Amino acid sequence: MQCHKVWKKQCQATRSVRRRFGLKSALDYLVSEKLLNFAEAAEKHPEFAAELPRFQAAVWASSPYEFAGYLASLRPTTRRKLQRLLYVRGSAC
Repeated sequence: MQCHKVWKKQCQATRSVRRRFGLKSALDYLVSEKLLNFAEAAEKHPEFAAELPRFQAAVWASSPYEFAGYLASLRPTTRRKLQRLLYVRGSAC
């Protein structure tokens, strides 16, 4: 399996989701669904663990301000989980 292709395709699909359904839906898809699933797979599979930092960087690079606003809009438990995963301090969001 080529894990880098998995997250790159998910990032590409996010652009389509954003055009059709808006920013919140795109970030729900990419972050709350795909990134969390990828991180869970990384706990069990070293090939996913090796690619996780690149996936995290791609999420941040897309739009840091929109992403920070998105994190602030989430439920506290989900927000904390994502903040730990993406190395975001709680006071920033």
